Amino acid sequence: MRVNTKRLTTIGLLVGISVIFTRFLGVVMPLAGIQALRLSFGQLPIMLAGILLGPVAGAITGALADIIGGVIFPIGPYFPGFTVSTAMWGFLTPLLLRLFANEERRRSYVAFLFAVFVTSLVVSGLNTLWLAIMFQRAFWVLLPTRLLGSMLQVPLHALILHYTVKSYRAYGNVASLEAR
Repeated sequence: MRVNTKRLTTIGLLVGISVIFTRFLGVVMPLAGIQALRLSFGQLPIMLAGILLGPVAGAITGALADIIGGVIFPIGPYFPGFTVSTAMWGFLTPLLLRLFANEERRRSYVAFLFAVFVTSLVVSGLNTLWLAIMFQRAFWVLLPTRLLGSMLQVPLHALILHYTVKSYRAYGNVASLEAR
């Protein structure tokens, strides 16, 4: 990963947006006596970082967003597994988009839906595992409700991400034409 001022600034901006979306605009729902299900748009800036800047930058964005958000606005005890899970949003999503053969298919809503769906499955499973370890709860009892909440968000997250990336690329093409 090449480090430059523009890349660092973009990562910092997306980390800040993710923290705000997660900590202020997210809704935490209790499940089995613990705060187990968070519905928010905090994953979107992390996935966007991975798609625009690469999987490593996306993982760094996710890890920083989780650590900074946890230090400044703690919701519960810190557990490093959640940092790994948050980093997965930025790392796994762009890798899954690369599975599509050409650039046109990679930009389709179906590609984004697939990438967000699989990443949601992985992250939901990991987060449920971390909660089961932390609070000595049964993994299989927590998983169905957490998966349901996660899957409800997938189509909307994919739609927002699809149009955000499409708009970003269109703006990039306009800006490059004006520079000539």
